[in-house]
Amino acid sequence: MVEAKTADPAVDVIIRARLGFLLKDSLVFGGAAAISQAFSLITFPLLTRHFSVEEFGVLDYFMVLSSFLVTLFIFGQDSGVARYFYEYEDNKVRCQIISESLVLQLSGMALILPLLWWSADWLAGLLPEVPGSVWLFKIVLLQLPFLLLINFSLNLLKWTFARAQYLIMSMGFTVVRASMFAGALLAFDVGIEELLMISLATSIVFGVLGILLVRGWLIHPTNFRYMNQMLRFCIPIGVICTLGAFLPTLERTLTEQLLGAGDLGLYSAGTKIVMLIGLLVGAFQTAWGPFSLSIHKLADAGQTYNWVLKLFAMFMCVMVLALNILAQPLINLLASDRYAGAAVVVFPLAIGMAIEATSWITDIGIGISKRSHLNLYGFVLFVVATLVCILLLAPALGLQGIALGVMIGHILKAVLNSWLSQRAYALPWQYGQILALFGLTIIFGFVSFGIGQRWGAEANIWTLIAGIIAVLGVGWGLLLNASERQRVIAHMRKKFFKDSE
Repeated sequence: MVEAKTADPAVDVIIRARLGFLLKDSLVFGGAAAISQAFSLITFPLLTRHFSVEEFGVLDYFMVLSSFLVTLFIFGQDSGVARYFYEYEDNKVRCQIISESLVLQLSGMALILPLLWWSADWLAGLLPEVPGSVWLFKIVLLQLPFLLLINFSLNLLKWTFARAQYLIMSMGFTVVRASMFAGALLAFDVGIEELLMISLATSIVFGVLGILLVRGWLIHPTNFRYMNQMLRFCIPIGVICTLGAFLPTLERTLTEQLLGAGDLGLYSAGTKIVMLIGLLVGAFQTAWGPFSLSIHKLADAGQTYNWVLKLFAMFMCVMVLALNILAQPLINLLASDRYAGAAVVVFPLAIGMAIEATSWITDIGIGISKRSHLNLYGFVLFVVATLVCILLLAPALGLQGIALGVMIGHILKAVLNSWLSQRAYALPWQYGQILALFGLTIIFGFVSFGIGQRWGAEANIWTLIAGIIAVLGVGWGLLLNASERQRVIAHMRKKFFKDSE
């Protein structure tokens, strides 16, 4: 095992500065994205009380479908631009790359969107059977160009570290949409169609605003000389992103077909609780991409990566167990006891998400080496394993079988991607300790469920609290060596006494 060494005080200072920069960007860029997503939780109690369980599942289905379709049209271009944006220092070249990508995305949408519109009657037959499903699908299609512009402008503002404008876009879009949802639900007897129309109107406003905020980076591309190299990088990423975005739609489709519309609503409610972990993951991911690529050429980048891995893995394991303590009370509070059955999906989905988020750190070598096609193997395994496991487990275990299938897919994908990344670009990861930490978390998570089934909710909570203590103890003992523990203690003492003064 290769161990990262940071005995040099000067190196320690540099790494602490980088971690501080990552934390700051996580709080600004990622925190803004997290807060904006959290606003959608404000409407969650209103939606679950306004609609039946089945209707809530249908609304969630169409919202997830819009996310999948816009990801399909972007097709990895955001990742390609991010990778090559940091490859060149000349802003004229960067403008060319950015503009070429936007033209390609809009051209693809202009070609394919009319075909989807004309095929809406046939495609709606593949969706849940609800009145007006064709028109609901068409509203989703109308929203796509503006969602694409929002995504494009948010990424560009993030890459250029334009914090104020990013805050306006990321928080503004969701806050305005959530506020309009809340107003409509409280004041009027709105249905699914009216809420989708509100989402469309909000997307139009912020899609236009986003392009206005980034217009200084846009030029009229006279040629497409960077397109070939970007496409070679983007096509595998596009396939991966499309499969990743399709999977939530597939999960809901299988839930509706295998278990029924009622369980679809319960599954959708459970995913909203898991969104609390998703907020933390999204905050980190938003900052991690630009940060990791901006330092990858430095000789000691591996040491910084390893510190991020240690701290993030321990943090995520604690948060997953803590969320499991709060899952049932949150569901009862935010949704009502009609959705009590949704609690069984929370732990499997949350730990799967945490493991995948951690693998974004360990598979950084794939992006650095520009061998993006390697990600395809992990995603193909992810989709196949998830589909097979859901089909095998759902008939016997119901909703929990759906969630377990997703969790297994995440784990297999994370392991394969990390292994391939290490072969493409070796870094000093401490895999054994990270696996031990997640293994301990999984054990406590499932043991607590069995204990809760037999001895009640209080026993379940105490088991999870014991799990949190165990994870913190193991994290302190395994993830940090003796010298690292001493430096952390010294830093904390210095910080404490300085603050006390």
